[in-house]
Amino acid sequence: MRRGHRPAWGALSLGVCLATGGLVVGTDRLVWANGAFPDSFGILVPPDRPDEITLSTNFGLITSEDGGKSWTWSCEQEVSSLASLYQLGPAPLNRLYALSERGLIHSDDLSCTWAVSGGTAQDARPTDFFPDPTDAMHLLVLAVPNSTELAAAAVYQSTDGGRTVGPPLYHGALRGDLTGIESARADPRVIYLASYDTPGPQPQMLKSTDRGATWSGPVNLESSIGQNTFRIIAIDPVDAQKIFLLVTEPQSQALAISFDGGATFTTPVRFGVALTAFARLASGVILVAGLESDAQGNPVGSGFRSSDGGRTFTPWSVPQLRALVEREGKLYGAADNFVDGFALGVSTDEGMTFRPMMKFGDVSSIRRCLQQVCADTCHRLAMTNIWPDRTCQPPAAASGASGCAVGGESAIPLSLPSVAAAALVWSDRRRRASRGGACGGDPKNLGLSSPGRAMSKAISFMCSPHGQPRREGKRP
Repeated sequence: MRRGHRPAWGALSLGVCLATGGLVVGTDRLVWANGAFPDSFGILVPPDRPDEITLSTNFGLITSEDGGKSWTWSCEQEVSSLASLYQLGPAPLNRLYALSERGLIHSDDLSCTWAVSGGTAQDARPTDFFPDPTDAMHLLVLAVPNSTELAAAAVYQSTDGGRTVGPPLYHGALRGDLTGIESARADPRVIYLASYDTPGPQPQMLKSTDRGATWSGPVNLESSIGQNTFRIIAIDPVDAQKIFLLVTEPQSQALAISFDGGATFTTPVRFGVALTAFARLASGVILVAGLESDAQGNPVGSGFRSSDGGRTFTPWSVPQLRALVEREGKLYGAADNFVDGFALGVSTDEGMTFRPMMKFGDVSSIRRCLQQVCADTCHRLAMTNIWPDRTCQPPAAASGASGCAVGGESAIPLSLPSVAAAALVWSDRRRRASRGGACGGDPKNLGLSSPGRAMSKAISFMCSPHGQPRREGKRP
């Protein structure tokens, strides 16, 4: 999942990527073909901070620190430019990670400030990472060494919470790629590594049972999932042998499940356009959502749910979900702000119904720590009617946990002329962000968000700007 988000054990948000190009007029709204149309990636909900909710987007982070009563916005800064794959490490640190143009970055103050990882991370281009849900200091990283010649992707790790990255643990094939990595919550010694070789592609899975010291395989998965690329969506939190994959096929994307540690897979669910969200609830219910095309070729939300651990699935009526994550019995869903009428919704009945919780126009202010840094970008977004211009003004008085005042004016409905006026500035800024998976690259980010490692009980994953889909953010 590259340009997206991969929540902690809670939200696997898989984002839909758009092709690169100029302006494209959709059915009822203007979008930027390079994916710059304001959209959501994933959801971050730290389990030890019950009132904190963060929605990651392709224009920064939207956060509530009072249970959704008020919302503030953090823009992308120099260090976090074109950030993707936002994920939270486990409590008590709750360190926020992401990939940006500068490499692997992290923040301990919810995006007010960012630091770039050092060590070998300075000599390689990170493409994916996974915060260990059982160890706040441990991080698995995939990266391609910087070289003037062709270089193979490799597995690295950090043992100091991402401050530095150590030497390689494993080198992939020069003629293939490494597309995803994840360790098992139920047994942290177990690590699964997604890869493919060429010609083909030939999908392969590698496994370590000693925290990456040695690797078995690779196991060729062509007999199970065909000659297709794939990414890891999640490993079941209570069964280290149960693995969920996102498989990108020529005309669809599929959910693949293994019950035997990756030896074999079944593909019980397919989506004609993209698989965009996944969650494994505390009850054991499995939810998977995506997009299909209607008779006019427009994307429509589609979903399936399983009450028997993924053996069988039944249809599930859903909005156009980008991410799912559960915390303490509440299921949060990131939707299409403009089609569904809300950017974030919440369900208390395991997704049978969703109550709108926030739309972009509900953002009341810039986070106080970033008032000056984000002001110009905020005004540009106001030009597109994402929110009213008053959102960008410094608050007269502090209000709420975030220290920002709450505004009362709602945003004006999106209009073609106003968006066109701001498109030139905004689209130019995003032109370099490429996408993957559903976007036309290798498949993993689905920003399934192999869920945002914010450590809730589901998973989420999305597409990234580095070329392929992936968990967002790890594993839409």
